[in-house]
Amino acid sequence: ETARQSAISANLAKSRYLASVSHEIRSPLNAIYGYAQLFERGDGVNAQEAARVILRCSEHLTNLVEGLLDISQLEFGMLRVRTEEVRLNSFLDHIVSMMRPAAHAKGLAFTLEKTGRLPEIARFDQNRLRQVLINLLSNAIKFTQQGSVTLKVGYAGQIATFEVKDTGPGIAPEDRQRIFEPFERGEGRESGAGLGLAISRTLVEILGGQLDLVSTPEGGSCFRIVMMLSEVAGKA
Repeated sequence: ETARQSAISANLAKSRYLASVSHEIRSPLNAIYGYAQLFERGDGVNAQEAARVILRCSEHLTNLVEGLLDISQLEFGMLRVRTEEVRLNSFLDHIVSMMRPAAHAKGLAFTLEKTGRLPEIARFDQNRLRQVLINLLSNAIKFTQQGSVTLKVGYAGQIATFEVKDTGPGIAPEDRQRIFEPFERGEGRESGAGLGLAISRTLVEILGGQLDLVSTPEGGSCFRIVMMLSEVAGKA
C-alpha cells in the first residue's frame, strides 16, 4: 500500500511538473511568435525593438528551463531564492516591452504607471518576480476583450506594491479563492491549465510578499502584490 501511494504521488507530481512547463513557456513564446508574424507580413516593425523583445523573451525562456526543478518543488515550500541588485526601472521596462505586443494585438491599451519615487537599484530575485508579473499580465490580457491593462508600481518605506489592473469581466466572489488552487479555473475561464495563479501566489509568499485579488463582476480585476524590496543606495 505504501508503494502504491508513493507511485500515485510520483505520477501526480510528474503531471503537475509537465503542466507547469507548458504554462510557463507560453508567454515568451507567444511574444516571439507575434513578432515573427509581423516580420512575415512586412508590417514595418522596428527591427531593433523586435530584437530587444526577442532577446528578453529568450532570456526568460532560459531562466525558466533552469528553474523547472524549482517550480516542481513549490508545493513543498522549497525554492532557491537568488537575491541580486537590479535596476528596477529597466526591469519594469523589459516586462512591458515583452507584454505590449500581445495587448496591442487585441486592441487593448497597455500602460505602465509609476507612483512616487522608485529606487534606482533594489535587491530581489528578478527571475521569480518577472515570472509572477508575466503570469498576471498574461491572464489580464487573455481575459480582457476591450479596454485596457495597466501595471501600476509604487514604493514607500522599503515596501513595493505591484498592481495588475484590467477592464475585463471580473471574477465572481465564489471563485476568488478557488482560482488560486492548482488546476482550478474561474467561471468562464476555460483555457489554460489552471496553474498560473497558484504558481504566482506560492512564489510571492516564498519571496516574503502577499498576492491578493480585488475584483467585482463586470468591473474588472486587480491583482496586488505587496512585498519588501530593499533599496541599494550609493551605487554608481
